Amino acid sequence: MVKNAISALSQSDATNCDYPYDASSLMKSKTKTHEARDLVVEDASAVGSPTQILIASHETTPNFRQQVLRFIAKPDRQHECEEFSGIWREEFETIVEFIEDNHNFGLKPRLTYIESDSTLIVEMPSAVHEAPLTALNSAFTCFLAILPFDHDSINANVLSNIEASESLVPDLRVSLQNMRDAAAEVIIPVIGETAFSQHLDALMDKLQESLDADPSLKMVIMAVVTESKRYASPRKGSLSQMAFMRDGSIRSAKDFVAGSNVLPTLDAPVIVEGHTWCSVESVRFKVWVRGDDVIDLASHDPALVAEGTLYPVDSMDSVLDMIQKGVNLLREQIISMALAIDPDDDSVALRDPNIKFRIRKGDIITKIAGAMRETAYRRYSAWYAKASKALKRKSSFQQLQPIMGLPAHNTRAKAKARRRVPVVVSLGGVRLRRRKGT
Repeated sequence: MVKNAISALSQSDATNCDYPYDASSLMKSKTKTHEARDLVVEDASAVGSPTQILIASHETTPNFRQQVLRFIAKPDRQHECEEFSGIWREEFETIVEFIEDNHNFGLKPRLTYIESDSTLIVEMPSAVHEAPLTALNSAFTCFLAILPFDHDSINANVLSNIEASESLVPDLRVSLQNMRDAAAEVIIPVIGETAFSQHLDALMDKLQESLDADPSLKMVIMAVVTESKRYASPRKGSLSQMAFMRDGSIRSAKDFVAGSNVLPTLDAPVIVEGHTWCSVESVRFKVWVRGDDVIDLASHDPALVAEGTLYPVDSMDSVLDMIQKGVNLLREQIISMALAIDPDDDSVALRDPNIKFRIRKGDIITKIAGAMRETAYRRYSAWYAKASKALKRKSSFQQLQPIMGLPAHNTRAKAKARRRVPVVVSLGGVRLRRRKGT
């Protein structure tokens, strides 16, 4: 599929370009161009042979576009979120279209475009990134399933990584849809976002953009997971690198995690062959609910905002209380929709206090602890594919050195090489270099 995209885009752009060019020349460009250009980057995100990916765009800054695609395609990624400024709407749409057509990145990138300041936030979410809200996803799903509204009339969904607006894809989205109204729009009362070892500025920008796009949001949930130290792959020549390279082939997930020799818990970093592949220092939550006005992310009103730590110290009581408050707003919105569809609907049953939203803190901890191993193995796999490839190139070069190297001592070949001294010959104003004896 990627090769077909390359061919189609290349043929299309060939008619618009009067001169040859390549990616390296575009990388050096510091100015904007108004001609269609192709960029080629290497996608080695999956273990195996790298694949070249290409994208065509118009009226854009090649350097920015190159950075975006390189971040997406980079296999040994040190962090999972990057923010790019100066990206035009046209370029954002082109990148989205390309990614939708070519699912060859291993993990599918998640893009958020903030048009007000031409900023593109690119996330390559890991298992740890997804884990904190996975437990909440299950809790919302169970709550909506037992709430006695007409499920044929109201379509209630709890989804992950589905668009909440034209250019926003939250980690968690609760949506409601009136199935008895042909003109009814999907309503999104609750969204959730996670940050895993990334700057919070980008996350707060996403949340604010969500509120700007949908001021009627009832609740916003934010989870922040930080690592004990910033992830880095094994250094060249380190004992860890040499130990893994001696394997000769990539380890299976089972063999890799067995090397950690510890049970999965938040306080046990995934360390294999002396290298830390994933660790968790803290897990924090912050929740905003709507009052009479639009949610204000800068608010410190304890009636509308709560934050607390899940790990290493548990101070989640106020957070769980605020989530319950947001769930009650969600319940009331469902009741309002149900009564609009059928005024005789039993609102008393829908408000039954025995129907509770249940979330266990232990479920969140278990999800994150398990995801640490998955994230560790993905990081190892991406690093190993890159490192083993470099080692094979070095080995091949060393094998060729006896063939390509200088002639041996005291041989006629060496004597002949000494006689081939370069000289300069002038021919019609053109200076040519020739060798004697040739």
